Amino acid sequence: MLRRLKIQNHALIEEADLSFKEGFHVFTGETGSGKSILLGAVGLLLGDRADTSGVGLNGDRAVIEGEFLAPDLSVWLDDNDLPNSMGIAIRREVLRNGRSRVFINDAQATVGQLRALGSLLVSLHKQDDAGITFDRPALSHILDVAGQHAPVKDAYLKAHDAWLIAQAELNALEALSLAPSGDVHYLEHQINELDALRLHTLDWAALLAELSTLQHAHELHEGISHAANVCDGNDSGALHHIEEARRALSALQGVDEEVDEATERMLSVRIELQDLTDTLWQLQEKKQPDPSRLSQLESTHDAVVRAMRKHQVDDPEALMVKLDGLNRQLQATAGLEDSLASARALHDEKRRELETAGAALTAARQLAGEQLVALVLPKLNNLKMPHARMAWEMPRCSPDELGMEAPEIWFASNPGSPLLPLTKVASGGERSRFMLALKSVLAGIQSTPVIVLDEIDTGVSGEVATHMGRAMKAMSQSSQTKQVLSVTHLPQVAAQAEHHWEVQKTTDGASTHVQVVALEAQKRHEAIATMLSGENVTSEALGQARQLMASS
Repeated sequence: MLRRLKIQNHALIEEADLSFKEGFHVFTGETGSGKSILLGAVGLLLGDRADTSGVGLNGDRAVIEGEFLAPDLSVWLDDNDLPNSMGIAIRREVLRNGRSRVFINDAQATVGQLRALGSLLVSLHKQDDAGITFDRPALSHILDVAGQHAPVKDAYLKAHDAWLIAQAELNALEALSLAPSGDVHYLEHQINELDALRLHTLDWAALLAELSTLQHAHELHEGISHAANVCDGNDSGALHHIEEARRALSALQGVDEEVDEATERMLSVRIELQDLTDTLWQLQEKKQPDPSRLSQLESTHDAVVRAMRKHQVDDPEALMVKLDGLNRQLQATAGLEDSLASARALHDEKRRELETAGAALTAARQLAGEQLVALVLPKLNNLKMPHARMAWEMPRCSPDELGMEAPEIWFASNPGSPLLPLTKVASGGERSRFMLALKSVLAGIQSTPVIVLDEIDTGVSGEVATHMGRAMKAMSQSSQTKQVLSVTHLPQVAAQAEHHWEVQKTTDGASTHVQVVALEAQKRHEAIATMLSGENVTSEALGQARQLMASS
């Protein structure tokens, strides 16, 4: 469960520190009060993409922190090399410069890890989910979660990968068989060009270093010679003057300790300068211009650079990889007919295995769909849709990583109406109720401890709204779910909550702030009455608010 949510400098929320208990929480407030800002912070805590526009005006970063109680996720923490604890502390920092940082139990983590962890902690329904929840990836995922047939899905994915590999090999051989014979000669020409470079014996870094030295050999030779002469130029050289200074000091040896120390240092300087001078004379001999060697290195360098440009690679190591690939491609042309026959046989075998695995996955999803129908329809009945009917259709499609079918939900809400795709026939209110029923069923299957609903009750009112509130409360009391957090505009839903929060926007004329306040007793009555009657709260509205809360 979510125990604490702390928000600092996120959009218009300067600071909010909320403590949560188990049960059904609602968040209410006027339109535009900032509820979307609050949910945006929750989304960031779960791994949503960070946006610098969410950083407020009080500092260079927005910080969102959450504390969860999730003892069942200790294995996940171990598998991801993160500190283990019964509680999970998440901190997300969004910097104004565009960077984002994630910490899980005070250890730095990736956004990918946060997104994976967030999916295990919270099921978040956003206002725009209704437009995307019923696409093929989402429906396939719903069926797989409901069916709990991971081994069947894994077997299909394994078969699909094997088929793709076999298909790619067959396509490559077929393309090679259709290529003109001149392509083989061109392959050989490319291989010979690269072989001539002797890439496996080439030390590119050493070549570049030696080439640079030889290209500047004249300047190097002159500079070294001048330096050596300055150090050891007969009576005018530095060595001569250092030696004279040393002798002058040596004549005073034993007279003064500090002078003796300076004498020793002068001797050290004399020895070090002599050694350096010897090195310079050796370098003078070593760094002689060598036009022949320079020409040889430039030729090798230019040939390698031309090859890299030709094959569009950045370094000789990539050229070696290219050479190995060309050799394999050339070898494949030998006995091409036999290779093609073997590739076709393997491809057909992997396709049969894919069909078998795909049929098994489709059957598992069909069974899961039937189970979902049996679980969802009673919940729709409780949501005042007693005549609702639904079915899953599984039209076949080209195999991909999702499967070999494109699941669809077909739906009818009235007696005598034919089943048609839900996305085409369900009204806004019907879709909201269906989404709540489906979420409620999935919450009992996939063990998500926290469910966040953003205006899932849009499009309903009256008695239906009361039933939706009861359904949300029932979800929060299920064995698999500890909390339901719902953003709502409906007083019938708010009255069902065990914990009521109000999002308030205030302004002093110069700046605007959003705060989240926990409502108790009378304040809660007034908030629900305001939802019923508007700003002018009447005694009748207060009485109706009390009745709604009492009936909950």
